[in-house]
Amino acid sequence: MQASHRDFPFYSGDPVRISLLRWLVVLALLAAGFAALLLSPSLLPGRLGGWIGVGLFVLLPLLGLRMAAGRHWAAMFHPPTARDVWIGLAFAPLTLLMSAAVAVGVMRVGLTSANPVGAILLKLQGTDLALFVAATAPQLLGEELVTIIPFLALLTVLSTLKAPRKVAILVAWIGSAALFGALHLSTYQWHLGQALLIIGTARLVLTVPYLITKNLWSSTIAHIANDWIGFATILLLTALGYG
Repeated sequence: MQASHRDFPFYSGDPVRISLLRWLVVLALLAAGFAALLLSPSLLPGRLGGWIGVGLFVLLPLLGLRMAAGRHWAAMFHPPTARDVWIGLAFAPLTLLMSAAVAVGVMRVGLTSANPVGAILLKLQGTDLALFVAATAPQLLGEELVTIIPFLALLTVLSTLKAPRKVAILVAWIGSAALFGALHLSTYQWHLGQALLIIGTARLVLTVPYLITKNLWSSTIAHIANDWIGFATILLLTALGYG
């Protein structure tokens, strides 16, 4: 399908409509995948537990979509075009700039908590560092699923309620970003402003490639590029003595 002819899947019956009840099944498996991501490293300490958690984080929501949409489960994914890739890459630095700007405002009114990933990066070297960074790619795909699946579920609900298309997209965009931010509360010591404002703003920007291209690969590219630029910046500043 040409990019210009794509639409959001499932909410309008294209290629198949997922009922509200089936969306609940998908969301339940999505929640199970997120729980596996958090709990597997403690249940199976070491690299194996982390990889199992990441695998379940990605596979369980996809299983939910397979159960709900049958052979059309992959309708969020399209073979990426050059346009999809460039849009994704363009939004990575924009995400960093927007979240940094919001972070400055949040820090002026209260303390923020450091992302623990930075401390982990600085403890790793060589193969361990490469494997850690590599593991973030599938995890970030899972984070796209944990955002875009609720977006599409909300879009279905709002369309069922006969909300205008633009209103439905706007509400689903903001609602899914707020959910994504809330899922980071424990990461940032339950700092509500940091999770909802800084992370939520970053998520709003990261979702835009999907809104434009209707291709989950585009927002995944944006997310991976955004995080890897952040990792590289941390390592470079530390190497230069600014860490």
